[in-house]
Amino acid sequence: MAPLLYLDHAASTPPSDAVVDAMGRAARDFFANPSSAHGPGAAASRALEGARQTVAEALGAGAQEIVFTSGGTEANALAVAGVAARSRGRHVLVSALEHPAVLRNVQALAARG
Repeated sequence: MAPLLYLDHAASTPPSDAVVDAMGRAARDFFANPSSAHGPGAAASRALEGARQTVAEALGAGAQEIVFTSGGTEANALAVAGVAARSRGRHVLVSALEHPAVLRNVQALAARG
């Protein structure tokens, strides 16, 4: 049987082994709610903030500019809400070719005026 040739990277990309290993360690070692006051929560918070700082440095951004989301749909919704909040009284234009996660959020905002 031929090896899998995955061509749908726009939807999801197989993670590298290093990413899988890092995620496994994080899930195992920092499973607690990072907003909790107990020891495991504080450890998770430190790990989360360390990751935020690492990403910020890689992008040349400030840590306060980095927002982690659960995935693309949530990130799109957050981006649309942010653009709309800054565009009060003006128009927000999107293409009909946008991903449904963007279009549906724009349509919901339009329905609310």
